[in-house]
Amino acid sequence: MNKLKLAFFGAPDFAARVLEQIIKDTDLPVEIKFVVTQPDRPAGRKQILTPTPVKLLANKYNVPTFDDFRLADFKTKLKDVDLVLLYAFGEFIPKDMLNLPVWGFWNIHPSLLPRYRNTSPIAYSLLLGDKETGVSLIQMDEKLDHGPIIDQETYTIPDEITRDELENRLSDIGYKLFKNNIQLLIDGKIQKKEQDHQNRTFTRLLTKKDGFVPNPIFQKIIKGETHSKAEIPAIIVEYAKKYNLPIAHYSQPDTYYSLFRALHPWPGLWTMIPTNEGEKRLKITGMEIKNGKPEITKVQLEGKKEVPFETFKNSYHLF
Repeated sequence: MNKLKLAFFGAPDFAARVLEQIIKDTDLPVEIKFVVTQPDRPAGRKQILTPTPVKLLANKYNVPTFDDFRLADFKTKLKDVDLVLLYAFGEFIPKDMLNLPVWGFWNIHPSLLPRYRNTSPIAYSLLLGDKETGVSLIQMDEKLDHGPIIDQETYTIPDEITRDELENRLSDIGYKLFKNNIQLLIDGKIQKKEQDHQNRTFTRLLTKKDGFVPNPIFQKIIKGETHSKAEIPAIIVEYAKKYNLPIAHYSQPDTYYSLFRALHPWPGLWTMIPTNEGEKRLKITGMEIKNGKPEITKVQLEGKKEVPFETFKNSYHLF
């Protein structure tokens, strides 16, 4: 049987996870012709030029890889494939490219669209305290995360899961949705439904600033105290104001635990503390709920190794 010719667009580690599942699944009626990812970028303290996880994975399996889809001859490559699967690519695809493959572009999006369009849907589901999220498989059109839904699956969010863990769980669902629908596509049995665009919401890119916790709030986290309305994390207030949502319940102590889960491992929750060498960044690297209240378990001081929070407190006597 002739296999469907597939191209894959993606960049981060959880997109590479889906790519590897597709490559290793010999029952899938697809053949990956090439991968498109982001260019190598400086990473880490030494700013070493580093390829994306998707590029590393593609190289492992000897799949041709491109990091610039704007090259003059790239449209010809798209015309030679049957379908493009895009997952966490991080860049907008021009309208004139979307219809070049036989069946266009499919997108795995880790939210229950139309909620949480754009770049950070997994983080927002956690920081806003949602009890469930999900994955949508859509046919891409010229608008951001706007195309009709091919399939969708809901997922109940475990109480203590962090963003990196949730990324993997939802990626596995995304792979399953792709697998379940690819044969339907080949057989001409795909059914699509329009999104409820009136209920759309949008997220934004996370920044390091989103994880900053002023020292007075940091002290309240340590003590498990309720914070004031003015101390609700700015990223939550920003979203709530945009969509006219109530925010009073975000004054509870577990809000910063939700924020920790959403921002772990990057940018993480962090504050600034005085040391003998001047102010330094202190990052919360571990947090859990005990007796209904958040408890910091591990921290990492700038330039130092991660340690239990109790060890840090006994050494620095700041809290």
